[in-house]
Amino acid sequence: MKYSVTFCVLFFLFLSCKHQSPENDEALSVEAKYVLPYPVGREYICSQAFNDSYSHNGTFRYAVDFAMPIGTLITAARSGHVVYILESYSDYDQTAGHENVVIVFHEDSTYARYVHLTTDGALVKIGQAVMPGDTIGLSGNSGSGGPPHLHFDVTNTNTGRSDQTIPFDFKNTIQHPIGLKEGVSYKAFPY
Repeated sequence: MKYSVTFCVLFFLFLSCKHQSPENDEALSVEAKYVLPYPVGREYICSQAFNDSYSHNGTFRYAVDFAMPIGTLITAARSGHVVYILESYSDYDQTAGHENVVIVFHEDSTYARYVHLTTDGALVKIGQAVMPGDTIGLSGNSGSGGPPHLHFDVTNTNTGRSDQTIPFDFKNTIQHPIGLKEGVSYKAFPY
């Protein structure tokens, strides 16, 4: 009897810890289909994570930023085809809507957006097939967003800047059961 009571208490504690909030449950249920959007062996700090009050809220709720110098190689996080490129804005423009971007369409009809690239920073063409790890561009600081970084998110639609982002996860880095953490450095491991 003593052991069954202890088991019940521990089981209840496990359930209450696992379900901290609806936001965490949604993020936890996502299959890791993506690799970090930079080369294996490289390591960058997550400067902004999911549900951040600064700018990752509302339609941008599920987005991550990686602090990195202008000109850093950006790689495809998943297989797909390039469907959109904008690369004409200048670094340090700091105007909302002036973000250079590469958008990749995946087989499950989702889109990955690689945002704030440098001027002429796309290293792919529209229609080009990419595999995880293929070079797609150079990071920058175009549009609003503070210091140089890469903004990465995934959407179900491709109608404009304010498409609703969806949860995603990276499979080639340290464990992070509720999404990446702001201020933590993530090394891209082989996959």
